[in-house]
Amino acid sequence: MNISNDPLVIIDRILAGNFTEADLASLRQLLTPNSSQNVLQLGKYNVNIGQGQDIHIGDKIYQGTDADTIKTIIQAVLEEFVLPRRGTDKSLQKWKYLHTFKGHLGAIKALAISPNGQTLVSGSNDKTFKLWDLRTMQLLYSSPPSQSAITSLAISTDGKTIIAGSQGGTLRTWNLPTRELAGNPTKLHKGAINCVAINPNCQTVVTCGSDRTLKVIDLFTKNIIHNLSAGKTPIKAISISPDKQTLITASEAGTIKTWNLTTGKLIYSLAQAHESSINTVTFIANSPIFITGSSDKTIKIWTINSAKKIELLHTLDRGKTPVKCLAIYPDGRTLISGSEGGVIKFWDLETQELLHTLLEVHLSSINSLAISSDSQNFFTGSGGGNIKVWRRYS
Repeated sequence: MNISNDPLVIIDRILAGNFTEADLASLRQLLTPNSSQNVLQLGKYNVNIGQGQDIHIGDKIYQGTDADTIKTIIQAVLEEFVLPRRGTDKSLQKWKYLHTFKGHLGAIKALAISPNGQTLVSGSNDKTFKLWDLRTMQLLYSSPPSQSAITSLAISTDGKTIIAGSQGGTLRTWNLPTRELAGNPTKLHKGAINCVAINPNCQTVVTCGSDRTLKVIDLFTKNIIHNLSAGKTPIKAISISPDKQTLITASEAGTIKTWNLTTGKLIYSLAQAHESSINTVTFIANSPIFITGSSDKTIKIWTINSAKKIELLHTLDRGKTPVKCLAIYPDGRTLISGSEGGVIKFWDLETQELLHTLLEVHLSSINSLAISSDSQNFFTGSGGGNIKVWRRYS
């Protein structure tokens, strides 16, 4: 591409106020929907400047092509993708929108990445789960529709097994390499399976349901090992500790509990850990520290202390909408949070500093997040049914 026709060079001139009508005409041509490579350079908003006096960013249309309008909009687009160089994590620099997976007809409820980083699994209200090739960005497989929405997903650490929980309380197991259903669906709960987790030992599965029960089952036989009463309100999120011994459950009432996975015994219960429903919980790798995100719009960092009690370490600043999902960099130093308002935030877990905010990542709720094991890609699943792929670059 001639450098004079490079959209980023033209944008630089616009932002500096040194542009011509020819620049605007070139920009309109370069950012038409058919110019996918050029559109990609401006990231998640899918910026297009139409033939008329309008600018398209995602589903929104901005009228006018005057200098101030263009300058304001493009400046906002560029700022969204620059992660400031703060703290000691110099690898946290920039993220660029890469791709959108489209194909689900309902809200995305869960995302999971295969251990080899090559496959993304998504589950949806459209009653299917899909496999996406992260090398070619193509759809690999779409499951036959189940009888109810897919509400939760997990992949075993050996990369062989996918488990999918449904709105109808049924658990399905699939062989990931062959994409075949492994055995018959198992009815486990009277209500929706809100969350599932596979123990890193690849031997047991934990499920929790809106029927306020918690079950630990054998991954292969589906025999119930522990059938536990979870309390007075449904569990919304669970996480298994890195040492494979402790289960964290978080409830709609804002209560956190710890359980011994071997014995099924309740270890500790903390009521009113949050003011309202806890929607997500995740452990930091190789650590007793875990993090919760809530409908009360806060994120809290906790530890399981030497007395096996839950101790609050930090509360991160309250946002404007409920926190729906969390993901932690594999090195345990950076947290990503997704909100009901379509906002992504990056947090330094050592300093508790907000590093960066991405606005309008989706025009609907961000229901699920996943980050690759090499920290090079992360994925956002929306209430609108789309999945966006983001890639880190220097």
